[in-house]
Amino acid sequence: MRSVPALPRTRIGIQLAIECLTVEIRGALPDPLKVWWLFCTPIALPFAVRIAWEKTVWTWSRGPQMVGFSLMHIHPGLAVVGLLGSLGVMLWLLPAIPYSIVRRGAINILDVAMITCAVFVAVAITIPDSFFA
Repeated sequence: MRSVPALPRTRIGIQLAIECLTVEIRGALPDPLKVWWLFCTPIALPFAVRIAWEKTVWTWSRGPQMVGFSLMHIHPGLAVVGLLGSLGVMLWLLPAIPYSIVRRGAINILDVAMITCAVFVAVAITIPDSFFA
């Protein structure tokens, strides 16, 4: 623990110094981008996992699929919200990747994890349905 240097007396009494030690976790990505990611990813990630599951495992075991058909007909609200969240995460990548390249010296593991999840969502949604057939 660091010692605080003695402060001179003032007319009212002794001036107190309180040293505040805080841990600041800064990364390459600015805070508004982190909030955008936190808003969209909890919606987009389960949707992208479900779509990736249909494109890979169900296609391998059951043959060619109409990907998203059952999800859209059983849970249409979840499908629409998931699609909008996925679009938000894919749009998030547009400013996030240049920020992380320009500020690559300040990038931390949280930034890498956020970008990795966003890339997974983008790949799962945009890969052609017939790719695994």
